[in-house]
Amino acid sequence: MTEGSAGPGGRPPGAPRWSPVRRDTPPARPASPANGCFSGTWYVMPTTFAPDGSLDLVSQRSLTEAVLSWGVDGLTVLGVMGEASTLDTDERAAVIRAVVTAAAGTPVAVGASSSARHTTVALVRQAGACGASAAMVAAPPLLRAVDSLPAFFAHVADGGGLPLILQDEPAATGVLLPVSVLVECLRVARISTVKLEDPPTPTKISAVLGRAPAASVFGGLGGVSSYFELRRGAVGTMTGFSYPEVLRQVRTGLEAGDRAAAYAAFAHYLPLISFEAQPAVGLGIRKELLRRRGVITDGCTRIGAAPSARLCAELDEVLDALRLRPAGEPLIP
Repeated sequence: MTEGSAGPGGRPPGAPRWSPVRRDTPPARPASPANGCFSGTWYVMPTTFAPDGSLDLVSQRSLTEAVLSWGVDGLTVLGVMGEASTLDTDERAAVIRAVVTAAAGTPVAVGASSSARHTTVALVRQAGACGASAAMVAAPPLLRAVDSLPAFFAHVADGGGLPLILQDEPAATGVLLPVSVLVECLRVARISTVKLEDPPTPTKISAVLGRAPAASVFGGLGGVSSYFELRRGAVGTMTGFSYPEVLRQVRTGLEAGDRAAAYAAFAHYLPLISFEAQPAVGLGIRKELLRRRGVITDGCTRIGAAPSARLCAELDEVLDALRLRPAGEPLIP
């Protein structure tokens, strides 16, 4: 784990150049509801690494502080984009604790999916021991008997000791979850929140809410359908787009009844949202943008390669078209 020693001005060598804006009165943060019924704009955190591939907890904390200053309502760590499969048990605990501590009361959900029921329970318990507010759990990969999922989620809910967020993510799990089974999982496991990433997501959100109107459904998938997901009744967006303040503006615009402004914000930044959401290379692009925003030191990943020079040139083309120069300050106040 790379912590670094203090350099000039108290900043460790190579530490992110961003520093949080100091306020006389810290902004109020939403409390974590005991029933796990969450909402708002949540940021899915990447796990930050030093150039040698070790954990960079300085950047992890700096990123957390920056994201909070950008106006998010919650944080999710160790999801698919958090490269959780590459971390050992101690590294998982270190990342969770770093984010929970820096989050200072903002809800933190932890990805706790695995192929085995007992392992999933253990990961949920670890998240709780490290101070998390909830655990996000998907179906075991490549599961064929989807009718067994309600019992699976009920067991994890009973044994884990944290509110669960059900993640419907067939691209990562290979499991297509019918609406009828998903709703039954919510019922028997007493789950309130779903992160729905089975496209077309707006259509499925309508179907889920038609059967379970009390559910809190988040959109994901990089935010590419966020406007339409929110129009269909999603309570928020939970994704790692490197400008979450844009997705917050889309949501708050719709909540205020200003559909035109919400759509204008969504449409304006959609080229960047789509570019960053590319399969296979999206994580590298996302970390490169966060590096350029000055909130992490290095864009190193354990899965996949860094963006090529050609890909970075294409990113520059998108940023130039938007007249956007990455910086640590909120893009939208």
